[in-house]
Amino acid sequence: MPSRQLHQLLQPYASRRLEAAKAEKICFSHYTSADAALSIIRNREIWLRSANVMNDFSEIAHGQNCLVHAWKNTSFGQRLQAVMNRRQDGLSKQLEATFNKYLTDRHTDTYLMSISEHHPDDDRLGKLSMWRAYGGHTNVAFVFNTSPLFSESAALPAFSSPVLYATVAEFADHFSQVVTGLEENFAVVQNTDPNQLVSELFFALHMAVLSTKHPGFAEEKEWRILHSPSLWPSERIKFDVVSISGVPQKVYKISLENFPNEGFTGASLPEVLEEIIIGPTQFPYPIYDALVHELTEAGVANAPSKVRVSDIPLRK
Repeated sequence: MPSRQLHQLLQPYASRRLEAAKAEKICFSHYTSADAALSIIRNREIWLRSANVMNDFSEIAHGQNCLVHAWKNTSFGQRLQAVMNRRQDGLSKQLEATFNKYLTDRHTDTYLMSISEHHPDDDRLGKLSMWRAYGGHTNVAFVFNTSPLFSESAALPAFSSPVLYATVAEFADHFSQVVTGLEENFAVVQNTDPNQLVSELFFALHMAVLSTKHPGFAEEKEWRILHSPSLWPSERIKFDVVSISGVPQKVYKISLENFPNEGFTGASLPEVLEEIIIGPTQFPYPIYDALVHELTEAGVANAPSKVRVSDIPLRK
């Protein structure tokens, strides 16, 4: 594990967003269909789907373009390479080779679940833009608390990451913060094993590519739960082949369970569920009755209080 200081230097934006989310005690909502919500409850698991089936596959390409520009076409890229080579000659080439080795996998072997920051006062009815985009005709928002998402346990190699909404130029500004931080705190770099430094920088850049979107999507306030099985395989996160909307595809499944001996707690369904909001649909009350029943069967206390119907108007 990297030192906390090194992590903050390599991922300043994510570190700030994480601390803000903890301070504000926000929750997260996953906008999906009632059918998917039923599956989460019955199977006590969430699914991570391929980046290839995201609404806009160009999102990964956007992050990649932002990083390539910052690395190759700005003084910040040159300065980062200089910092690394100051630690050990040739280290920047080692990082570049490692990063490029997984270029294809980053596009084809990344699995994720999208969640949005959920502020009770602002999102009492749910986000209209998300209701429009997800869930079809049986919209549901599954609201989680943050306990397992912010865990520092290594029990599961799935990582929560806030999305950075940035243009290529804005991304370069954020990239510059990393470079300046490493330059001003070179003692931290000097005290880090060279191979470990490459590994941690690779992780930071990998996550940056997978968590950068066009600023036009900023209203979503998205975070992502990310898993890269070719990089960090796990017996606890296994894939299955399912058909979703007629498209056969691989999904990776994370069980809603605790691993207390490894410091991972608060992930069981009764613990992690804050509420379920039923969004615009022709059948709100049958869905309400069904979800309350299933939550009760799953051992969730006071299940009727955990499900409510949003009366937000929606035209599609």
